[in-house]
Amino acid sequence: MMEHDPLERSRRKVLVIHPAALGDVLLARPALQALRRRFVNHEVAFLGGRAVGMLLHDCGEVNRVFPVESAYLGELFAGSEYLSQPIRGWLEQADVAVGWLADREGIVTRTLRGIGVQSIRFQPVLSALYQLEHQADRYCEALGLEGAELPLSQRLTLQSGIRKQGRQILQTLKVRRDTPLVVIHAGSGSARKCIESWRLAQVINWLIRFGAAPLLLEGPADQMSVAEVLSLLPSTVPVVRGESLSVVAGVVSHAALYIGQDSGITHLAAALGIPTVACFGPTDPRRWAPRGSHITVLTGLRCACLSWRDVEICGERACLHISPERIIEASRAYLAERVRPHSENA
Repeated sequence: MMEHDPLERSRRKVLVIHPAALGDVLLARPALQALRRRFVNHEVAFLGGRAVGMLLHDCGEVNRVFPVESAYLGELFAGSEYLSQPIRGWLEQADVAVGWLADREGIVTRTLRGIGVQSIRFQPVLSALYQLEHQADRYCEALGLEGAELPLSQRLTLQSGIRKQGRQILQTLKVRRDTPLVVIHAGSGSARKCIESWRLAQVINWLIRFGAAPLLLEGPADQMSVAEVLSLLPSTVPVVRGESLSVVAGVVSHAALYIGQDSGITHLAAALGIPTVACFGPTDPRRWAPRGSHITVLTGLRCACLSWRDVEICGERACLHISPERIIEASRAYLAERVRPHSENA
């Protein structure tokens, strides 16, 4: 357990290092919130991805961002004499550094000790030492914050300007405000986590008949997935592409429903409190799925692959055989009070 320091009242800064993808960072929010409650008078800085870091900053969850793209993490691994002034000056007033990274040789720890940081605790994201099942709980466990819980009501709160940007995108795409918006993310960080395009296409066709307004998100790795879905649709569906993470968050914040798979955007929608239907396959939802009463997780057969290498060569992908009817049923439950169906057969 990370002990309270008797000098905590006089100390000023906490560094949190988490150079991971969007979904992993959002899963660490309970730990981040617990740290903020523990060090309530401290400034908290996040060292990780620029996009997710700025999103957390804009939502008031961290005070400062040191983007990993700006080589700050590399400087910590190089040694205190290689620290650039922005992070050196900040760390000289820091008392605590925590995070989820593999510092096996203790290089980062020595760098931080050399500049005066006294309380340091790092654990890798993946470790056989964790006792708890869900990754959000493991992030807390790694820092000795077991029992920390993020209330479901404490959702990611966007600035009004970000929501306004999202609304402007929807207006540009001529999405009607009087029709419930359903955002669909057809991609993921790995194609092996994605259900087949025809399944999503059937769901989108049902959404149109039902009276909702489907919209597709396309990230940098999603072009093929989105193109395949669009090719199976009889009518045009708007696509949001090439936008920053904050703008995507602004768009998603206006949704009545989100449908996606094991991706960072799915975790984003869940963190925003949007009713979410999440399709999980080779990754275990008991560990990796977002949690909350507003989330429905769907899976196929239990994945029989023993390693990610086996997942990559698996041709059957039975774990992702989630019927469109199951996705439709889950979606209908969320939309029933928001939409008057266009057809009795919808």
